[in-house]
Amino acid sequence: MVPCTEGTATATVRQVKHGKPVLENCGFYPLVPGQDIEDNVRHVIRTQGLGKAHCTTVLEMGDYQLLLVEAPEVPPSELRAAIRWRIRDLIDFHIDDAVLDVFDTPASGARGVQEHLYVVVSRSATVKERVELLQNAGATLEVIDIPELALRNIAAQVEQEATGLALLFFEAERGLITLTRDATLYLARSMDIGYQQLLESPQLVDRLALELQRSMDYYDRHFQQAPVSSIAICPFPRLAAPLCEQLEQQVGIPVRAIALEDIVDVREPAPADHVAHCLIAIGAALRTEAAEL
Repeated sequence: MVPCTEGTATATVRQVKHGKPVLENCGFYPLVPGQDIEDNVRHVIRTQGLGKAHCTTVLEMGDYQLLLVEAPEVPPSELRAAIRWRIRDLIDFHIDDAVLDVFDTPASGARGVQEHLYVVVSRSATVKERVELLQNAGATLEVIDIPELALRNIAAQVEQEATGLALLFFEAERGLITLTRDATLYLARSMDIGYQQLLESPQLVDRLALELQRSMDYYDRHFQQAPVSSIAICPFPRLAAPLCEQLEQQVGIPVRAIALEDIVDVREPAPADHVAHCLIAIGAALRTEAAEL
């Protein structure tokens, strides 16, 4: 369940032994006049019967930082304390006001040594606000995730991902590039390029192509992997076909827009704008590991 300024997105996914996970349902419920987001979430939970369902939510892109830091050489019991010390000068608020989680990056270099860790850090007040919003509305909150990991879950379902996939996700004003292989997140980069800017200023495709190429070059060099073989663009509320064609011309790698059917088994196709609103919620529902944030 993912609330935002426009409304609430929900998705329920059922894992199966063989084939793609099954999308049981998904929906986006926009705010109506006079309704605040807590009322909106409460209405969704009540009308959809989600009060007893274990809930995963996802922070908005501006509500946290994802940092790549050098892995400290300390025992596991001391890792979080060491990480807090290491990132204190990398955030714009006091470390005592921070809540963080850590997840591994793949081994890098010829020696195959894990040299870095990803650190998700957010203000404690921001996380508390999200927790209270959902709990006050009647949700049974179990996991707080981030868009990068939701997109990793989505990429893992795309057929070409096993040989390296660059996945592009756009909100109206912001975007994300993730590079994954074998259900592992290698690299994530945020951008101040959203689909609205791309629609209004098509020349931004040149800058997008440059950001994408830099990300893939870093992936090749740092992790010493075979080059990414495919680029996919997540659905957004306007047709992505022209963007696919322009990017493919610039980077020389096949680029395609993914559909809901590429990710999950669905009973019937859904419009692109509906999928765009629900995509992060679907990615969160695809999560299989336990969470700690």
